[in-house]
Amino acid sequence: MLRRRAGRRVLRRGDQGPHAGRGFAVTDALRVVLLGTAAGPYPAPGRQGCANAVVVGGRVYLVDAGYGTLGKYVAAGLSLRDLAAVFVTHLHSDHVAELFTLFLLGWGPANQGVIEPVPVYGPGPDPTDPGPPAAGTAGLIAGNLAAFGQDVAVRQRTSDRPRLAGLIRATDVLAAGETVVHEDDRVRVTARAVPHPPLHLALGYRFETEHGVVAFSGDTARSDAVGELAAGADLLVHEAMEPDFYRSIGYSPKLLDFLAASHTSPADVGRVAAAAGARRVALSHLGPADPARLDDEGWLKRVRPHYSGPVVVGHDLLDLTV
Repeated sequence: MLRRRAGRRVLRRGDQGPHAGRGFAVTDALRVVLLGTAAGPYPAPGRQGCANAVVVGGRVYLVDAGYGTLGKYVAAGLSLRDLAAVFVTHLHSDHVAELFTLFLLGWGPANQGVIEPVPVYGPGPDPTDPGPPAAGTAGLIAGNLAAFGQDVAVRQRTSDRPRLAGLIRATDVLAAGETVVHEDDRVRVTARAVPHPPLHLALGYRFETEHGVVAFSGDTARSDAVGELAAGADLLVHEAMEPDFYRSIGYSPKLLDFLAASHTSPADVGRVAAAAGARRVALSHLGPADPARLDDEGWLKRVRPHYSGPVVVGHDLLDLTV
């Protein structure tokens, strides 16, 4: 059951999405397109902000929407008309900078834009925030609708478009243990809290389909929660940050400790994947993002001693068939 509070929907453990209970349909292939593979937030050459598309029989489920997402989405040959749901791992700017832009620029019947409601799931406000609570996912969407109100109003008056506010169904997820956040005839998606301090809530996701299982770590320190999401998965998309690089460019011990507490080294990605029994691993949300700073072989040699399965290093628009 979805509960409404102050104009937003709050999802609790055991709740499900709008198409729950219909059973999976046998569809075409399962693909994962790594649209953007950079750790952020500062732009780096060679890669753009974090975003991933899970494509099940032509229907698109988006995980995160960092800077550059809309351009990469189009470059991947994906249609916004096929966007079925969006899943936000956490509310850092390099994961949500183009969340609203997807709809603002890709809305309406022209160019196969969004014309049917799309659920958007992500963390809610931080209840421990000592000041005025910062917006959660639903508040982020509401704030953008207000900020772009003039543009939205003009386009609704002058073209044949549905109301934009009615197309974005934002839901704040309150994850306690493993929570089913969305289920339809092609996919079941569960979320689990992962450690990414100092944020109160960051999420990893598991996608279960007739064709296989895909898990996303989101931004996280090494975590058993990710291992549980990725148990037996056909593909684990895991963030990776190499501390030696940041040490070499003079990061302070305090900042290095912060990175270690909130991100995962490539060696630990291998350990998590091996313990989970994941059949394949894709490294993404890479820091350093610039391939000139650390090339593919540099990433792979850090993972291989700890994981014997196939590993791919993420690059923007890498298309993986599961």
